[in-house]
Amino acid sequence: MANKSVDGESATEVTLKVDEKGRVTLPKEIRDQLDIGSHNEISARMIGSVLEVNHESKSELQAATSNDELDNATPSEAGYSLFGSLKSRE
Repeated sequence: MANKSVDGESATEVTLKVDEKGRVTLPKEIRDQLDIGSHNEISARMIGSVLEVNHESKSELQAATSNDELDNATPSEAGYSLFGSLKSRE
């Protein structure tokens, strides 16, 4: 793995091998960094000849939505409970 800077952001470049079934394995360091586990789904898109892989950790989302008090709340009540009044942010 090689670390580089691309447009001011850090970038990690890796070489992946494709097996006989067309599968690639992400290196453990990358799986750990992105919190990717077995059977996780990740999205990918082709941009020209570049395959961009995007994985967003669900742990933060689960923590924010696993509040028992919000089970029967309306969306606006849940939003207020999680984020407070929008008027106070203006």
